[in-house]
Amino acid sequence: MSFEKAVRRLLPAILVASLAAAADADPKGLGLDLEGMDKSVAPGDDFFKHANGAWLRTTEIPPDRGAYGAGVIVSDRTDERTSQLIQETAMAEVIPGTDAQRIADYHASYMDAAGIEAKGLRPLQATLDRIAAIADPKSLSRFLGGTLRADVDAFNNTNFYTENVLGVWVAQDLEDTSRNVPFLLQGGLDMPDRAYYVDSSPRMEELRAKCRQHMAAVLKLAQVPDAEARGARVFELERRLAEAHAAREESEDVKNGTNRWRREDFGTRAPGLDWAAFFEEAGLGAQRDFVVWHPKAVTGLAALAAGEPLDTWKAR
Repeated sequence: MSFEKAVRRLLPAILVASLAAAADADPKGLGLDLEGMDKSVAPGDDFFKHANGAWLRTTEIPPDRGAYGAGVIVSDRTDERTSQLIQETAMAEVIPGTDAQRIADYHASYMDAAGIEAKGLRPLQATLDRIAAIADPKSLSRFLGGTLRADVDAFNNTNFYTENVLGVWVAQDLEDTSRNVPFLLQGGLDMPDRAYYVDSSPRMEELRAKCRQHMAAVLKLAQVPDAEARGARVFELERRLAEAHAAREESEDVKNGTNRWRREDFGTRAPGLDWAAFFEEAGLGAQRDFVVWHPKAVTGLAALAAGEPLDTWKAR
């Protein structure tokens, strides 16, 4: 073995020994889980198994989770502590005009089930009126553009999900770091991912059936006529959107960040949507440069906007 290889093999062991010594001296201060380590595996052979092997063997993924780990645990604890803080604030005497008073009022409104039921659809009426006013492709494009939100993030949180037809993320241009640009990502699905609509497994078939039932139930609650049939059309629209989507593995390819489109490219590369109306309503009317993270999905969305009946979009 060469000297260089020997040093590389020893470095993880030296690091672990240093951390372990520090943890023995002050376990809480360092935050190192010594019980989760598998010391039977040499750190130079497989550092991941050395650091996490015992934890992997003894930890089960909860039945209501698709994955589990430190990030999930921290997130759950954060939610619990946030909920506790909100409830404590709601029960305390608060000074009018303060953030504490606003938190208490919000909590009271959220918990007022009787008041919520009594209002019925009235809080949604402005949105329902906008949907009812969709009369042509331009007004559909304008409505869809108004749903665009900065609710995705391809790098920091690897969040590719948005319920809106597209999501936007503003970050440094990967090829010109002197400026920021909007990145457009695919969306428009009720279920979490493309696979839920196209995977042929029995489990996914079951979830699709439940999703159709849920759509029909929501439309019935919204007093939409012919809810079953319209819900089925909405699901079919989402299924066709999903077919145009990239798979999760493709989404994680950083090369997507180099798909630059000029504003004028949208009309030729994704015909079918009135992009001028879409971007104007989204507050991006003056923007000339974009990065389209999911080109196929943008093209597919535009084609569906042109080819699907307006009633299907309005039911959605």
